[in-house]
Amino acid sequence: MNISRAGDGGTPPSEGSGYDKRRARTQRIVLDATRELLAENGFDKLTVEGVAARSGVAKTTIYRRYRSKNDLALAVLLDMVDEVSTQPYVADTGAELITLVDRTVELMTTTLMGLVMKGLVSEVAADPELARVYREQVVSNRVADVSALVERGVSRGELRPDLDPEMVTDLLLGPIYYRFFLSGAPMDSGFGKRLVSTLLPSFTTPGGSSPE
Repeated sequence: MNISRAGDGGTPPSEGSGYDKRRARTQRIVLDATRELLAENGFDKLTVEGVAARSGVAKTTIYRRYRSKNDLALAVLLDMVDEVSTQPYVADTGAELITLVDRTVELMTTTLMGLVMKGLVSEVAADPELARVYREQVVSNRVADVSALVERGVSRGELRPDLDPEMVTDLLLGPIYYRFFLSGAPMDSGFGKRLVSTLLPSFTTPGGSSPE
């Protein structure tokens, strides 16, 4: 599988190369068509044949780059990763944590990104290569957001300096994914505050930040 963000073709295109420019344009057309079909019909009804018909790009051309609809959907997901960030920038660590949780819930429940993630979850579990790309290019972005937040909290003296950012990511985002993918329990407007109130005492130094 050779999945990368739209326009890069797996390696940076040679400046002025007509072939690379055509390849980037074709990839952009294919991903835009895939995105439209996902938004219109959902993951289950996505097909390579449908993408070929919508985009006007030959099915054989699409298959040279994407093994299946799973690869196409993941490529769209990667294309969206840089468009969104769950990382907040406010003065209080507790408020930052709540904002991060709330933004993640919003992304998962109200955007195309959440729809694609829900469609791909079983495929990622069954396909090691798909899982590798997903971890390296999707999960790593969320860990990076939390790591930056933890670093700021430590520098303010509000979070323990021995905190493991990856463990904090698991504890903060794990409940969201559990509810979204498995239990179906609601995540209302107060969910982020309740979750952070539960977890923050184990993250903070004595007298550190707490949700308002």
